[in-house]
Amino acid sequence: MRRPGRGLGIAALAVLMAGLLMAAGGALVPRLLYRAASYSGSAMAPTYTKGDLVLFRKDPAEVRRGDVVLVTVGAMDGGEDPGGPVVERVVAVGGDTIAYEPGASRLMLNGRPLDEPYVKDGEPTAGSPGPFSVTVPQGRVFLLGDNRGNSADSRYRLRTTPGGTAPVAQVLGVALPQEETLRVGVLYGWLIIVGVLALLASAVLGVVWLVLRRRRPAVQGPVRAAATAEPAGPAHP
Repeated sequence: MRRPGRGLGIAALAVLMAGLLMAAGGALVPRLLYRAASYSGSAMAPTYTKGDLVLFRKDPAEVRRGDVVLVTVGAMDGGEDPGGPVVERVVAVGGDTIAYEPGASRLMLNGRPLDEPYVKDGEPTAGSPGPFSVTVPQGRVFLLGDNRGNSADSRYRLRTTPGGTAPVAQVLGVALPQEETLRVGVLYGWLIIVGVLALLASAVLGVVWLVLRRRRPAVQGPVRAAATAEPAGPAHP
């Protein structure tokens, strides 16, 4: 005989599996795709200030001009500096020529003034230690901080690395725009919440299923047909 509540048991198991997948996906997938870092410097002001949480997309298919990246600098080119991850902006990529002449109000990229609305106080040449002209090797990027007056960036690495540049292979991630960071947080946050709710629902279904399963089905005895007495007919000789 089919036990009562069998459908509830199947539903509880299905909801349990769905909840586990959603909760685990919401918690683990962002760790596989993104790298979160708390910004602790001042070289990227006003874009980022101390304490800002920055979300970086791991293994970017392409690093482009204008991208803010998390990159390892220093020891990557065999220098004595042990190096470490820094957050800087890509202003030139392989094949570009980036240049500065004292007194200029803007940097020159491939012979044209570079428009940089993101720099602090609108001073893209602040803090430059001297003139430079760098043709970026293929597979490398030229990096600057947005707070040019307080950023030890590619301008200060000209003597320790090729043109002060960093290899694209050492880019650990590309920063997501703030609106995309918010969308990612909301998406995976809701995935975790829905997953937890599904786990709670599966627990409730499971309890109901166990209660119904322990109930014994009512035992029905054999049905006896009522005897009907036929009236006696007249006696025949």
